[in-house]
Amino acid sequence: MGYVDKHLLQGERVVYRAKVHWIIFVPSVVFVALGSAVAPFLREYWWAGAAIAALGLLSAIGPYTRYATSEFAVTDKRVLAKTGWLRRDSIETLLSKIEAIEVDQDFAGRFLGYGTITVIGTGGTHEPIPLIRSPFEFRRQVQGQIVAYDETVGQRGVVGAGSASSRDERECPFCAELILAKARVCKHCGRDVLPAREPAP
Repeated sequence: MGYVDKHLLQGERVVYRAKVHWIIFVPSVVFVALGSAVAPFLREYWWAGAAIAALGLLSAIGPYTRYATSEFAVTDKRVLAKTGWLRRDSIETLLSKIEAIEVDQDFAGRFLGYGTITVIGTGGTHEPIPLIRSPFEFRRQVQGQIVAYDETVGQRGVVGAGSASSRDERECPFCAELILAKARVCKHCGRDVLPAREPAP
């Protein structure tokens, strides 16, 4: 059982999992391929090519450990991320505390499908998750769960208040569709929106 499954809250459900992208293995693969390619041409110095290939294999230990021990998940309550084995770094952010999800992706990332996700929480906290596979899908899953969470909270508010005031709506500033006044993500266009501020007394 992995880190995410061990740290689920009561009734919490995982809706999406992600992994580190295979790009982390590229330097090791290059060394192994280079050493294997040049060894036959070095004749009596073939061991030099073998040494390069062996160096590539040794350099793969770190990336493999990172790949095997990293876990990223979106649940119906939180975003969880864990990296490292002996030295463990973890992120556990409630959906209600997420203000936005940023994706940073360079040209190679766009071509190969990896990038850095940054979870922006209330108070301006920034939690980066680098080299994640399919970052835009991860962001879409987070946004979808935020929308579902906001709608659930809104419906509970209606039942508890016994009036329509807790279902106040406003227009999305991007697509002009109606959304909950307290929504952080538009359920129609998926754009990040700030909750409407209540008027001063």
